[in-house]
Amino acid sequence: MASRKTKRKNLIQILSLIVAVVLVVIVSVMFQQWWNNRPEPLPQNISIAASAPAGEVEVFPFSLCEPGVECEENDIPTLDVGADEELHLSIPETIHDHDWYLLTIYDDPTANDEFYHTSYDATEATVPGSVDPTQEGGERPRLVVVEISSVMIGQDENGEEAPYTVTWSLSTMSEPEN
Repeated sequence: MASRKTKRKNLIQILSLIVAVVLVVIVSVMFQQWWNNRPEPLPQNISIAASAPAGEVEVFPFSLCEPGVECEENDIPTLDVGADEELHLSIPETIHDHDWYLLTIYDDPTANDEFYHTSYDATEATVPGSVDPTQEGGERPRLVVVEISSVMIGQDENGEEAPYTVTWSLSTMSEPEN
């Protein structure tokens, strides 16, 4: 038979272990709750990194609007991409963790294309500065504009969460000088 002192020592150890387990569970639950409820960055603050041999540029949303509301448009940044070059786009997790579209617009409308990506399908995209001609013997269509679109959660004028259609746009050709 165990002595009183041994029983007391065992009881203290068991109670200490129970308290430690309860504390670990409480801290884990609180951390998980904080992690799940932490605010995402607002759509207007999310940028896409674009790079080409001519340099790099950070692209912020060109348009941001609630569905059914006319979109206000912002300036479109320009990054020159030559016909034989490629444009590299780095898509942040706040965009690529759900569905998004990549629209490539060329100077020949028949060469335009749209690529649909599901969540975590792609974290970056590479777009050629020109593509094969659509007609035999024709010129290679040059990349003019690249757009990335996604539906994101933002805040309306009342501070309430609302869905927004967000489009990031990048021009790949400088305006011709007159």
